[in-house]
Amino acid sequence: MELTKFNEIDFLPALKAFLGGLNVPINYVDDKPTSAKIILENTYKDNECFGLINDVYFVGLVDDAAFSKKQSLDIDQIKSDYDGILIFGVTLNNRNNRDYGQLPTRFLRSASLSQLAEISRAFNREFCYTPVVIIFKYNQYLAFANTERLKYKNNREGEKAGKVTLLRDIDIQQPHSGHQRILAELAIPKTGKDRVDSFAKLYQYWQKVLDVSLLNKQFYQEVSAWYFHACKQVVFPKDAKNNQESLIRLITRLMFVWFLKEKGLVPNQLFNQTDIQAILKSLQPQESTY
Repeated sequence: MELTKFNEIDFLPALKAFLGGLNVPINYVDDKPTSAKIILENTYKDNECFGLINDVYFVGLVDDAAFSKKQSLDIDQIKSDYDGILIFGVTLNNRNNRDYGQLPTRFLRSASLSQLAEISRAFNREFCYTPVVIIFKYNQYLAFANTERLKYKNNREGEKAGKVTLLRDIDIQQPHSGHQRILAELAIPKTGKDRVDSFAKLYQYWQKVLDVSLLNKQFYQEVSAWYFHACKQVVFPKDAKNNQESLIRLITRLMFVWFLKEKGLVPNQLFNQTDIQAILKSLQPQESTY
């Protein structure tokens, strides 16, 4: 998935290209940005979290009409539960974070998560008849927010916002391989038995791709497979214990350094393959010539 367009062209055209890469048919609503106070007429809060919002783009509606290349209902006409997904693009600013210089930050992940989740729930409460997906852009990062929708237990119309699933801190310039894989999986199949050709199929497909339990299971399976493969490849000094125990110790130390990097206490170059190779090469003893 090519993301560098977000640094090369305006946000909305880049966002349209991104959604096009996911094979998502959209009936576009508006090309002009608006403010959070206007779009979140009933759910906006005058606090630090909502103060992060710079521009809001009401990108469009994905419904059965969009899949059939027909015109969708006007948003104002949707007054009851509707089979569609509203797509918004939101840019964030850093004016409320004088201490750290950017929000959400990669070294304040708990704050970042709560802020993005609160904004996502506000959009879903505002548009209670239709699920909402938001693509955030902040500094050099993107986040993809999908909110689970639950039926009210009573006869109240609309749906309440449930769990927010966030694919966040996606580096536009150097996306993590895990992020790249998930983004690739979000691209809906256009042919074959798993073809997505309706809102219902799209909603189910994205819920499955972003299912946290499945993602965690896949992650641990990959870590386990990598560990057993690495046990057969690594070589430790003769005085070290067996490879399995030594490798576990190495992994825990690498994880500790990773968290230090996320806190901004060690340079990012330590986890960049090109940079670390150059560093290691510079540390090798040089042959002397006389």
